[in-house]
Amino acid sequence: MTATLIPPAAITPADNPAPPTRDTSPLLWSAASLVLVLIVWQLASILIGEDQSGMRLVPSIPDVLSSYMVFADYWPGGWGAERTVTGAEPTVWGATLGLIYNVAISLSRFVVGFVLGTAIGVGAGLLVSWSPIARRTVSFPAHFLRMMPLLAMLPLFGLWFGSSELGTYTFTAFAVAVLLFVLTVAAVNNVPRLYCDSATSLGASRARIYLSVIIPSITPNLKVGILLAVPFAWSAVLAAEAIGKQYGLGRILNFALLYAATDIVAVTALVVIIIAGGTHLLLAALLNHLTRWVD
Repeated sequence: MTATLIPPAAITPADNPAPPTRDTSPLLWSAASLVLVLIVWQLASILIGEDQSGMRLVPSIPDVLSSYMVFADYWPGGWGAERTVTGAEPTVWGATLGLIYNVAISLSRFVVGFVLGTAIGVGAGLLVSWSPIARRTVSFPAHFLRMMPLLAMLPLFGLWFGSSELGTYTFTAFAVAVLLFVLTVAAVNNVPRLYCDSATSLGASRARIYLSVIIPSITPNLKVGILLAVPFAWSAVLAAEAIGKQYGLGRILNFALLYAATDIVAVTALVVIIIAGGTHLLLAALLNHLTRWVD
């Protein structure tokens, strides 16, 4: 039997398929939805109109873009841009510096409070779950704290800590810790007992069972809970900055609401959405990388 060789010229394109192309439809749909939102926004601004004082209830897109200059009022000065409170005219450079400065302050408060709250919430949940008696004892107080509205607790934290940064960190950590504590205890309770019994039959100690069985089993639930805590942390930061803080995105929002400046509220809210969404995406990527063994 002799082998038949096919010359290269005889190979058709069907025998050598082209690499698959990237599906761009999700990007197109996202762009289309964004354009639709902008159109609806502008129409709502035109149709709703102004109130009796002449303030536009829904700011138009040009009004929101022009209100970017307000960030120059929250720049402490330097780097070629003077403080507007001293009489200097607001500039685009000053507004950009003010935006970066206030975003950096709010982001630092978010990071510190979020890390503290995550460590306290998950750590306390694991410690309490170690003992069934402690778990049953702490379950009701933990759910009670979780049901308390954050804004109702804010004046109490202001009374305890004043306008110090420690109060902002503590308030943010409290918002995150209460949520993650309850989720951690619930995740440990949902681990099938068969897993622990099988490890015990193989001679594993209680500490080894926690490290090798329980913690890996609750990791997917903890990852979801940590991502759910991101908006809670940002809400706590913005609320804390509205009381006694000189700089921060929450401070800008508070002043804008005080004077019913809806355009400043809108532009600051857009900045908050972008920064909060960015932190969520970065944290999700980090958690997916650290827990890639789960998949």
